Amino acid sequence: EESYGLRRLLRGFGRPLAVAFLFVAADAGLGLLLPVLIRHGIDEGVNQLALGAVWTAAGLALLAVIAQWAAQTAEIRKTGRTGERVLYALRLKIFAQLQRLGLDFYERELTGRIMTRMTTDVDALSTFLQTGLVTAFVSVVTFFGIMGVLLAIDLQLALVVFATLPVLIVGTYFFRKRSVKAYELARERVSTVNADLQENVAGLRIVQAFRREPTTTRRFTEHSDSYRRARLKGQWLISVYFPFVQLLASVAAAAVLIVGAGRIEAGTLTTGALVAYLLYIDLFFAPVQQLSQVFDGYQQATVSLGRIQQLLREKPSTGRAAEPLDVLSLRGEIAFEDTGFAYRPAEGGGQAEEALTGVDLRIKPGETVAFVGET
Repeated sequence: EESYGLRRLLRGFGRPLAVAFLFVAADAGLGLLLPVLIRHGIDEGVNQLALGAVWTAAGLALLAVIAQWAAQTAEIRKTGRTGERVLYALRLKIFAQLQRLGLDFYERELTGRIMTRMTTDVDALSTFLQTGLVTAFVSVVTFFGIMGVLLAIDLQLALVVFATLPVLIVGTYFFRKRSVKAYELARERVSTVNADLQENVAGLRIVQAFRREPTTTRRFTEHSDSYRRARLKGQWLISVYFPFVQLLASVAAAAVLIVGAGRIEAGTLTTGALVAYLLYIDLFFAPVQQLSQVFDGYQQATVSLGRIQQLLREKPSTGRAAEPLDVLSLRGEIAFEDTGFAYRPAEGGGQAEEALTGVDLRIKPGETVAFVGET
């Protein structure tokens, strides 16, 4: 595979993903209705002492909540099923590539790093495809939907809320820039930890025979501590960014409350509109926090997909992989007459490296033969 990005990964799953995103859009749209119904219940019911309007708003809100629950259930089931199908195909693709690669690849690559591609990296993609992708789409639709509703309800209050956006954009930019490096470093170091663990477990007899336990323990501790420090750096960024977004939401709500109270006293704004506005402010900043949380999974999935892509780009040193032979089709005596074998030259020229020449061999039925060489 010369290129294996997210689009290539999702090829062939467009229809189920489209159906899932329809449920996601319905979920986001129904979530925007509740503040509007609350506003109607306050202005037309509470202020007018009309109990019927309150019951109407409450009944419509109940129907919206039930419909939103149904949409969320459908979207989770659809995206979860589609995500598992995608990962099933990816695991088979990685395994097939591992079968094609020559022994020279396994000599220069640690087994633990190879296992990380099939375990940690695929798990990171699994988390993003099943939860992060849906959450990101819901958050984006909700964010722009609420932005339009805020402008429609009251332009002056919308400008008060939007005054916090430049600060939010700058903070989000620096968070993303720093967190990308932290996640890449963490993914690289967890591969080192897995590789060291696998090598030590596989060679445990040798370690114990030569009394190397203190050395291997010290080396594994150093790798694990290096990974821990890389993860702490990412967690520190999260601990600063999320409270920062919550602070902006509180500042925006306080500013809207101050301006809105004066507007209510002047008679240019209703109480229901102000309450709905405050509810929309919480909904307005919530998608930003959700996107930031999704960004954590997105970064891990991006790094994992890049590492998987690197593995899929690896070219077998023996050229085109031979088709596996059917054992039942080989019957009787097998004869090798003046047989040779050579590795293809590397790209850019060079001579082919001969491994075997002039082999004459006859294998009788029932015999087992092993070719033992440099590779």
